[in-house]
Amino acid sequence: MNDKFWDLNKTKQNSMINGALKVFSRDGFRHASTDEIVAEAGISKGLLFHYFYSKSGIYEFLAEYSTRFALVELNSGISKAGPLPYFELQRKITASECAVMRRYPYLFLFLERAGSGNACENPEDILSDTALYNEKRSEVLAGSVLPDSLSAEDAAKISRLLDLARKDTALEILEDGYFDPVRFEAEINDLIQFFEKTYD
Repeated sequence: MNDKFWDLNKTKQNSMINGALKVFSRDGFRHASTDEIVAEAGISKGLLFHYFYSKSGIYEFLAEYSTRFALVELNSGISKAGPLPYFELQRKITASECAVMRRYPYLFLFLERAGSGNACENPEDILSDTALYNEKRSEVLAGSVLPDSLSAEDAAKISRLLDLARKDTALEILEDGYFDPVRFEAEINDLIQFFEKTYD
């Protein structure tokens, strides 16, 4: 990547990042078209290649940048005061992911797709980058305080169900063409509350 990318104004940077995230999350690396990326970003193909050199270049940049951005939001959204109750922590994770998607609506969909295998030139690096966020989130959840009625095994199952719900809810919302953070957070928190009442 050309470091001069960071000299661009934030709006232009985010347009390029969001355009690429959307196309790669929808089509995967192999089928993604740079023509579609530049159309989504509202830039020329020459400008895209000036900053990222190749389709692999932008894909590898996105994997690293997206992981780092998501981790920063996760860490800033979680209190350092000590272990949190499991369901409170799930709400904080939802809020941090919602904050990420306000800026980059397709970021988690991209990370999931990139983390499930790809055809770029350095797949090991991509898989290593994209796994970091899930590893950190799992580590944080493992340190939470479970209600007496909730076993670690059931908590893991609930975490998987909430992950699926976050993905499906984001996809459903994005079908309308924009991300509605209020709707996303409300729907996921309703589900968290349902589980919380079950194990109260």
